[in-house]
Amino acid sequence: EHNLVVRLVRDGFTDEVERMVIDDKKVFDEVSGFVGRLMPDLKDRVQLYRGPDPIYDTFGVEVEINKCTAQKVWLKSGGYLIIDQAEALTAIDVNSGKSRGQDTQEEMAYQTNVEAAEAAARQLRLRDVGGLIVIDFIDMHENKHRRGVERALKNALKRDKARSEVGRISRFGLLEMSRQRIKARLLSSTHVSCPMCQG
Repeated sequence: EHNLVVRLVRDGFTDEVERMVIDDKKVFDEVSGFVGRLMPDLKDRVQLYRGPDPIYDTFGVEVEINKCTAQKVWLKSGGYLIIDQAEALTAIDVNSGKSRGQDTQEEMAYQTNVEAAEAAARQLRLRDVGGLIVIDFIDMHENKHRRGVERALKNALKRDKARSEVGRISRFGLLEMSRQRIKARLLSSTHVSCPMCQG
């Protein structure tokens, strides 16, 4: 399309976005006008940034971009995800790490898995991972906990514009799902493979 800014606002500026901060006055005026015409109830969420530091530094954007390409993604509880992207599928391994605060091992596994399901859905969306995805959750013995983690994943995937199909968690803790890729993978658009070592 002729205007990337208008496309970004049209496709990404939804009710879930708390605010849109812009550091260029010309772009701010353009976005304000566009939002004012088509989404007047969201116009007060568009803000002009006038801070002394670069906008990416102020809001930690570069740190978030680096997280999108990292293999290890930390969870707030102290657990983490390991994301391995191969040609045939993407594997996500959930690890409890230093998760604590729950009374039992089962409760710790359930809480960590719920958090991991939400984080995995977010990472799939940010990285635009497509194809077959296998998530290896921490083992849970209770069926109600497995169903609860499945629900958490499906609810988190509702924010995703890509179509996805989610299976059930097996007794081994594995969940298979598929996701439609919308555009090129994030890594392929930001990195170039080394012709010598393929790294």
